[in-house]
Amino acid sequence: MTRLRALLVLVSATSTAVATLQAQGPTLPDATATETRPDRRPAANAAYRAGWMPLIPTGVPAFAEQFPAADGRGVLIAILDSGIDPSIPGLTTLPDGGPKLLDLRDFSGEGRIALSRAERDGDSLRVGDRVLGGASRLAALTAGPVWGGVLAEVDLGMAPAADINGDGAVDDSLLVLVARGPGGWMVFADRHGDGGIADDAPVRDYAIAREWLGWAPGGAAPALGIAVNVRDSAGTPVLDLFFDSSSHGSHVAGIAAGNDMYGIPGFDGVAPGATLLGLKIANNADGGITVPGSMVKALAHAVGVARERRMPLVVNLSFGVGNETEGAADIDSLVDSVLKANPDVVMTVAASNDGPGLSTLGFPGSAIEVLSVGATQPLVFSGLAPADQTPDPIAYFSSRGAELAGPDLVAPGTAYSTVPQFAIGDEQNSGTSMAAPHAAGLAARLVGRLQARGAVVRRSAVNQALRVSSTPVSGATILDQGAGVPDLLRADRWLEAYQSVPVIVAASGKRRGRAGIVHDGKHSPLVHEITLRRLDAAAALPVRLRLDAPWVTIDGPTELTVDGTGTVVRVRIDPDSLPPNGTRLATLMVAHATDEGLGQLAAVPITVRMPISEAQFDGVAVRAEPGAAARVPFMADTGRGLRIEIATLAANQLALAALHEPGGQPFRDGSVTTAGYQDGGALFEIDAGDVVAGMYEAIVVAPPTGSTAAKVTVERSPVRLGAVMVGDSLEVAATSLVKVPVELRLRAAITGAMQSITASGDGRQVVRVAIAVPSWAVRIAIDATMPMDLWPGFTDFGVTLRERDGTMIGEGPLNYAFGRMVLDLEPRTSGDTLVLHLSPAPAVPGADLPWSLNLTIRHLADRPSALDDGGTGRATLAPAAVRRTRFAVAQWPLEIPAGFFPLITVVALEGDDAVWTRELPLRGAGGPNR
Repeated sequence: MTRLRALLVLVSATSTAVATLQAQGPTLPDATATETRPDRRPAANAAYRAGWMPLIPTGVPAFAEQFPAADGRGVLIAILDSGIDPSIPGLTTLPDGGPKLLDLRDFSGEGRIALSRAERDGDSLRVGDRVLGGASRLAALTAGPVWGGVLAEVDLGMAPAADINGDGAVDDSLLVLVARGPGGWMVFADRHGDGGIADDAPVRDYAIAREWLGWAPGGAAPALGIAVNVRDSAGTPVLDLFFDSSSHGSHVAGIAAGNDMYGIPGFDGVAPGATLLGLKIANNADGGITVPGSMVKALAHAVGVARERRMPLVVNLSFGVGNETEGAADIDSLVDSVLKANPDVVMTVAASNDGPGLSTLGFPGSAIEVLSVGATQPLVFSGLAPADQTPDPIAYFSSRGAELAGPDLVAPGTAYSTVPQFAIGDEQNSGTSMAAPHAAGLAARLVGRLQARGAVVRRSAVNQALRVSSTPVSGATILDQGAGVPDLLRADRWLEAYQSVPVIVAASGKRRGRAGIVHDGKHSPLVHEITLRRLDAAAALPVRLRLDAPWVTIDGPTELTVDGTGTVVRVRIDPDSLPPNGTRLATLMVAHATDEGLGQLAAVPITVRMPISEAQFDGVAVRAEPGAAARVPFMADTGRGLRIEIATLAANQLALAALHEPGGQPFRDGSVTTAGYQDGGALFEIDAGDVVAGMYEAIVVAPPTGSTAAKVTVERSPVRLGAVMVGDSLEVAATSLVKVPVELRLRAAITGAMQSITASGDGRQVVRVAIAVPSWAVRIAIDATMPMDLWPGFTDFGVTLRERDGTMIGEGPLNYAFGRMVLDLEPRTSGDTLVLHLSPAPAVPGADLPWSLNLTIRHLADRPSALDDGGTGRATLAPAAVRRTRFAVAQWPLEIPAGFFPLITVVALEGDDAVWTRELPLRGAGGPNR
């Protein structure tokens, strides 16, 4: 996550940037005490007292006081995620003592164990070269052949999660045996590490017995609780081990429905009475990515289970991946199709963690039928008391809308929640992954109330109730927060008055719904079309249109009808009413013509972004209110280096500084950092080779509890740099791009070597690419680029780097059609061969989806090796002139393997302190002697 990303990437609330801005919160006891079985209650109790499961902002305590029985009981919440650990206190029991976890099912394949027949040798059982004692005990409990297979820790990623048996290493292969007992298949394992199973209880399928196992040598608490999925296939067992080795899904589950977490009475999630269904859709070892079709399969399974049990269903998906073409992803259509066929199923989806840039709403949070949830930053984590009335600001990481309307609403995006034993100390996490299950819990409570009243559950009504009840966050816009922060009591009262609501969507081009209007610069059209379409019925519905800004008008009537075929609305932007630069926002609001109580039926954001002029590059002053963002758009040219500096205007102020590339993608080398005063400001330096043509967005985010004034300065390289080999010389060129003379000094160095590889596949199989690492390399940087038109067909694309024995050393799943992974290499890997695993996840189950990736692999030495004998002297470059300089290169300072290109960095030193670079490969100049 953003990231799940695949499962949304967790954004730590204690990250350096955020911690710098927050006041010191309450101190928790050390949860990693030296006891064999750590007592997690003192830390959990402190978190409970500090309000670190933030329920007050959405009115949960007030609702619970008025409706104590409406705690989600009788409602099923399906958690589609990385798994749920069945051993965690707080996720096992309902308030009435019944089981909380209805079932745990694996759709990821990560825990699939390849089984073969075991051979008996005396009192031992042998599978390959692995032997376990206790054959006689197993024979007494079972009948028929015994099957066995190995769970290899090396396949599960990195420690500590992959250290299943807790011995401090991830190189164990743990034998698992399966045999048929009186009640079906039974699973045996040497859980205590004593070489046999004589004292280990068998475990049955979780749906049958709700049993789990865990390896725990020496009597220690298991690092990971593991459930068993075992089924019969023509008399042969098929075994999947279900575990949450990322802790993401377990954390999410606790927010949605935890009950007396860690044994602390009253330390609950949002809907403690709800029953949980854990559906694992992600391969955690490949970076938490979903696998082909897993999302759709799991969603269909959840619907089937709910129908079989006659339980109302709320689905939570804390997952979000970057939209390259907003609203066009296949998974959006698939999710909408399932939900349209099941109008009583509510589904909450994380908006993603790619904020604060605009147009960063991830899929499938961009689907029409889901409730897309952004995040606030709870101020209890800044030290405020839980009952403090100060509104929580929008979390900086929460994805924003623009090309799409979204999110629908926001909820607390940080919480202290349930995690497996191996993740002690990581109970506090942040992300829209945490906000979505909060909204799921709210929905579960509302659905429970509807059931209790005997009312029909309609997803559209529950979603609208949460939106209508919401309070906007001061200083935030519809792009940041949608409707705002929901309130349970107000939502419940609305549902008492309205059991159904018309559903209207706004479409434009490829965007089937949630469409927004973006007007970029002077060259965008002044008239934009939006098609309003009714989804719940074909009949015409009278609506009233309204705009909230004077610089945009409606071409046509403001009262009209909308039916199932669609009605086109044209809005006109008045350029003379706009400021010359900056970001401005208006909203086209669609309401019922006569019943205002229904609330807004659709809201179309209209965003105008006017880039600053070259004259303003020297500095633009902006101001951001507490927790809010101030935006400075500017244009960039391909191949022209950039330097962006963001500094506060007062010594006692801090801010977060963010940079987003054209289209919304966060800056590839790290998009968020802390900005202080003068020399303490944030600095983004972009090599000319990384600059993307188009409109960038520099953003200042104020701290949660105070406003900030800052200055944004943009510098562009005055020259375009290049280099080629001419005979035995390296020719470096600098071409002037400015209208004034520039004083320059040119230098050149070799920094490493580069490979270019094109990988391809069919969407069904993992593709492995061998990468030979030069003996001098200390760092590796891998850029993966997919053709943009292919990206909407996937829910994920895993990119992991492993040693030859399978040990994972890094992961960087694609979040957009471009991704970058940079790793420092261990000495043992230099001169060896690494294996890059490429794991596609098509959205459509079983789809044959051809794909290709352009891989650029840079092997970097520990320091640059100069090629210029000290460089050139200073010289003045006239406007539009070109300066060329040649440096003799008899032999490369680094040995360049065959098939590699020397990687050169050209440097232009401008004046006394400005440094501009361009890294580029010298194609055709490879080999140890060029």
